[in-house]
Amino acid sequence: MKKRKVRLLAVTAMLGVSLLYGCGGKEAKAPNATDVKVEESSEGNTQQEEKRFTVTFCDADGEAVLSTVEVADGALVEEYTPEKDGQMFMGWFATPSLTHQFDFSQPITADTKVFAGFMENVEDTRTFAIMGSGKSPLLSTSSWGKTIEDAHYMTKNEGENVYTITLDICEGDEFQFAVDSAWSNQRGGGYMTHTEADGKEYFTVAGGLVEGSQKSNIKCAISGNYTLTLSTYPGADVYDTENSYYTEETRENYNSNPFDKIDWTYNGEMTSGEVALVTTYYIKGAKVTNWEDQYDEEYAFTETDGVHTLTIALEEGDEFLFTSLVTVDGNSSTGNEYVRYSNVKDETSLSYIEGTESYNMVAKEAGTYTFTYHPDTEELTVEFTQ
Repeated sequence: MKKRKVRLLAVTAMLGVSLLYGCGGKEAKAPNATDVKVEESSEGNTQQEEKRFTVTFCDADGEAVLSTVEVADGALVEEYTPEKDGQMFMGWFATPSLTHQFDFSQPITADTKVFAGFMENVEDTRTFAIMGSGKSPLLSTSSWGKTIEDAHYMTKNEGENVYTITLDICEGDEFQFAVDSAWSNQRGGGYMTHTEADGKEYFTVAGGLVEGSQKSNIKCAISGNYTLTLSTYPGADVYDTENSYYTEETRENYNSNPFDKIDWTYNGEMTSGEVALVTTYYIKGAKVTNWEDQYDEEYAFTETDGVHTLTIALEEGDEFLFTSLVTVDGNSSTGNEYVRYSNVKDETSLSYIEGTESYNMVAKEAGTYTFTYHPDTEELTVEFTQ
């Protein structure tokens, strides 16, 4: 009897050890055990909750809240289309000035405000035309709007504020859209939605006579036949009343719009050839011409075998550049090519002139200057004698 009791106690002890080991193991569980979510780490620190941020969709004034949504740190926020009586929704913007569209592809990493762009649905009654200069038939006759014929006008789609024009454009041609030759409601390179397609650059945004890209020239990089489309939203037009030249009579010259856009389609090769034109270069400067275009012989380059040369006396400190005049079938118009300080490469030539921030040239000394220009290389050389 004593031996059986000892054996029974031993079995009971071993079973107790087994049960204790099973409770402490990683896989074994006691019957009917309940899973419990552990809130503390082995060090006793409480686990951090998921960080979230608030995205506030506001009206353009930044005060009226249209909706709010919480987004996890690093997640994207979904856009939606709000409605407003008598208004058109133009998209979401990152600033209340509506100058930069909000990028919904960027993750949210802080509390963020997004601003809605609304505008009145107003019919556009203006008539836009293409104005520029170049070797293509239509732009060669434009002379930057001095000549506006029926073919220069864009066609307005019925019931829409959408204007289109189809034409041949040569490489190097430059143009903009405007209401008239006074450049009212000017729409330039800054309004283009894109300049490339299929990995090729078809257009570039070239220089203009004013600051900012909206009113910069559009320059063609690949010759071809194009359909250009101008979409306007006149209900959102703004005016640069701070410009020193602004007046109520000329207000349309200082018109711009945050929503207007220029799209284009490349239709293939040109349907007509380049026009034969002659380019003549002229000097234009602060002292030599009082910054006026002077197309007299004394200010003109002479051309021999494709090389253009001008010899002229300049005063010390005279600031100048060279402009161009193109002639087609006896009709002359202002060209879009300018020769500046950036066209001077060799050290000898650079020793006679200086450059300005706008790349105009400045005569270092009073004397006689001889300028030689090679259009094929776009290089200008300078010789000087006192």
